[in-house]
Amino acid sequence: MRKLITVISLVFAVSVLTGVLAALASDTTEFSQSITGSLDVQIVDASGNTVTSPGVAFPSKAFSMTYQASAATLGTSSERMRITNPSGTTDTWTLNIAATSGATAAWSNGTNYYDYNDSTASAGDGVDTDSYGGQMTIDPSVGTIAGVGGTATTNVSKGTSDAFVEGSVSSIDLMTAAAGAPKPGQWDLTGTSLSQTIPGAQTTGSYTLNMTLTAT
Repeated sequence: MRKLITVISLVFAVSVLTGVLAALASDTTEFSQSITGSLDVQIVDASGNTVTSPGVAFPSKAFSMTYQASAATLGTSSERMRITNPSGTTDTWTLNIAATSGATAAWSNGTNYYDYNDSTASAGDGVDTDSYGGQMTIDPSVGTIAGVGGTATTNVSKGTSDAFVEGSVSSIDLMTAAAGAPKPGQWDLTGTSLSQTIPGAQTTGSYTLNMTLTAT
């Protein structure tokens, strides 16, 4: 009788242990993945690679005693403005351009200067805070918007022609997405027209002006 009781006790103990193991075991596992990103603008080439040092070269102008204008294009096939909106909930955004150093910036060759935001006629110096004439006009309306990777251009529009004016126009809108625009999405802008007036008798040299693109 003692042997029988012992055997029954052992069998019972093994059965309980087997039940615990079965309750803890699982044949499924949960995978997790995070996708991050925010509204962004970059200058990219035709393959979508970021251009390390983008720039716009206005054509060389001969010295002149009278004011003159120079034209160029912002956004070419090899340096296109690409805006990316990764949000699936926000469909509105604006892409604009402004002088990196603000309203007091100027074209400079390191020694001499001319303005980009003085609205005085004939590139004369007006009543703004500096003593230089010259003004830049930007016209994105003549450009082209292209969706990337099949993104539609519905409710995505180009800005209108505008000129920088110190104290009133510090940035110019290039492209805008209204309610109903695709989200998420990606778009390229090319062919924006640039025009800069240069004061008469401007000293010869190689002048530069830094501009910044912003997506908000």
